[in-house]
Amino acid sequence: MSPLQIVHLEASAADAAVVRAELERNGIESAAQRVRTEEEFVRALDAPELDLILAERFLPELDGLHALALAQAKRPGVPFIFVVGKLTPDEGIAILNAGANDFVRKEYLSKLGPAVRRALREARAERDLQNVRRDLLQHAELLDLASDAIVICDSTGGITYWNRGAERIYGWKREEALGENVDELLKTRAAETLGWLQATFRAEDHWEGELWQTRRDGGEIVVASSWTLTDTKPDAPWLQINADVTDRVRAAEALRRSEERYRRFVDEDLTGNLMMKPDGAILTCNPAFVRIFGFDSIEEAKRANFMSLLRTKKEGLDLLAEIRPNESVERDELEMRQRDGDAVYVAARFTGSFDPAGHPTELKGYLFNDTKRKRLEQQLIQAQKMEGLGTLAGGIAHDFNNILAIILGYTTRIEEWQSHPERVSEAIRVIREAVERGAALVQQLLTSARQTEAQVAPLDLNAVLREMDNMLGATFPKTINFVLHLQPNLPLAKADRSQIHQVLLNLCVNARDAMPDGGTITLESATTPGAELGEHFTGVTAERYACIRVVDTGGGISKQVKPHIFEPFYTTKERGKGTGLGLSVVYGVVNNHRGFVQVDSEPGYGTTFSVYLPLEHVAEPAAGEGENAPARPNDPARTIMLVEDEEMLRGLGVIMLEGDGYRVLAAKDGVEAVEMFTEHKDEIGLVLCDLGLPRLGGREVFLKMKELKPNVRAIVASGYLEPNIRSEILKAGVIDTIQKPYDFREMLEKIRSIIGQPNADDDQPQLF
Repeated sequence: MSPLQIVHLEASAADAAVVRAELERNGIESAAQRVRTEEEFVRALDAPELDLILAERFLPELDGLHALALAQAKRPGVPFIFVVGKLTPDEGIAILNAGANDFVRKEYLSKLGPAVRRALREARAERDLQNVRRDLLQHAELLDLASDAIVICDSTGGITYWNRGAERIYGWKREEALGENVDELLKTRAAETLGWLQATFRAEDHWEGELWQTRRDGGEIVVASSWTLTDTKPDAPWLQINADVTDRVRAAEALRRSEERYRRFVDEDLTGNLMMKPDGAILTCNPAFVRIFGFDSIEEAKRANFMSLLRTKKEGLDLLAEIRPNESVERDELEMRQRDGDAVYVAARFTGSFDPAGHPTELKGYLFNDTKRKRLEQQLIQAQKMEGLGTLAGGIAHDFNNILAIILGYTTRIEEWQSHPERVSEAIRVIREAVERGAALVQQLLTSARQTEAQVAPLDLNAVLREMDNMLGATFPKTINFVLHLQPNLPLAKADRSQIHQVLLNLCVNARDAMPDGGTITLESATTPGAELGEHFTGVTAERYACIRVVDTGGGISKQVKPHIFEPFYTTKERGKGTGLGLSVVYGVVNNHRGFVQVDSEPGYGTTFSVYLPLEHVAEPAAGEGENAPARPNDPARTIMLVEDEEMLRGLGVIMLEGDGYRVLAAKDGVEAVEMFTEHKDEIGLVLCDLGLPRLGGREVFLKMKELKPNVRAIVASGYLEPNIRSEILKAGVIDTIQKPYDFREMLEKIRSIIGQPNADDDQPQLF
């Protein structure tokens, strides 16, 4: 058998080779001529022998449907099959309606062999039909050789010929079918009405299309039917050639349903999917992506760049740069921007395709809109914050009201006691203690919020425990006994003395409150190997830890309460009796010291709090070292500039400083301070400046003074100084900071260490 002469309209040589190999696999020997342009295609149609035309639907230089029209005009009897890459169901129908014999998708090339054979059979049948139309009845035995059903009907539709192909396809023997009406026997159905088909067929002498028919066993089949009149007479018989294409139609329908399911799956998916170039240009996305970012359509989204949906372009570049071959980048929470600029929070995963050199060629993103959860979380946090503030207000109101009542009461009585100096002195002492209590409460709040910076230094913990024993033993009720168990020669710890003091005070106050009828508080110290702590805690880094314990004989802590004791604002005390900050402060301070807190307690057996702090070898700092070293006491400058906007505090400061022998220049705001400093800069030895000033802030005041006098020395005071702000002003050149409300004795000690004690030999009165 000679090779099949094929013209193959295909732009890809590789695809053409695959098609030829598939034909050979099906036992179809071929001699294929690949063409790409209209000129080449038209020239190939003029070949003397041509058995089959294969064509791609979409080509750069020639449209497949145009090629089909050319072939129908020049070689109408040659079968034409499309071999296509991608094809929608609608495009497939258009191809068949245009007159193609069949189409096969490249991903299903296994169907090509049967399709070619069927097309060749149909072509042969058509040629045979043309040849035998004149003497069809005389050569009817030849029609039995056809695999398709060949049926001849009279003008009324009565069957006059029924070949063996029809017997095989429909199941009725020839003698059973003859004389029956073809449409009634086969229960023929079509997309159009049969009456319309008959009218069209009679008018045009020919009709081709698909019909739905029923076999003898009741099974429904789809046939590709060709109707032809055998004569031009009105009552001339007509010929039907029907090829069973049920499998092909069902496959096409299954494909259509599959594509529809996939389309619905993609459209209804809640995850926003996108494909983009390495520079963020969006190639494609799904409807969920459009919804998440507020676009009107996929086309609008494709005109955007992924980088524009992030807070900054740098953030996008850094994110995409993390993607590696065979790895994905995930973000549990990524803040992005919608088209209109509103924030949207997504959980995201990114992957990529890379070339052999490792360069990204395409990036994919999968984004789940988590904005609703994020906003609910923010609302919950805000609600908890407001609840906490309410609890806090109730807790501290009691303490502050007591403090204010003490101050108000004693200041009122001072006027009455002017003739009793000893009573005035006692009243001043009580007022001072009340103010110190208020300052300590503020400090405790700031420590709880981690807004104060630890001033670490070598610390003798045994000395701190002894101080607590002496202080609390004198102030706690006499029903509370204190016991000390201290390890001798306990190594120094590197810690903030005031914060550790606060930790012990809070633990002891809790122990006192746990024993309303009296009991014993034991203060202990010891050392513990880091390896032993590592069995109970993570993040153990030091070789040894100091352990300080506070043990009480109270009622213990229940299992229900124990998990919550370190939560801010959590308290089991009556409303107004506690802030719920004590143990949260303990936890925060110890954690900032890279330490650990352990609680051992059972109801009825008391409670033990163990605080572990890392032990380090620390050297005492040498006096005068560092770039901010104190000035020598013999510094000749004795003039201090005091910058304070609170009039009463400014006046008190002037009295205190002048009472200690200093000359004072006082300014009420930042602008006045700079003007005064400009005039007296050579006389001023130190500037004591508030941070929060009107007109010009304390930090800006210092920087302007430094421009005027680079070696200016300054101390900055503030009632609330965040660690990062403190660090910034110290780097700018400020010598030290002091916390408001400050003890004037402490302030004067700082001043003396910087510019010395003025008039050391005279007898200036000390007004504090």
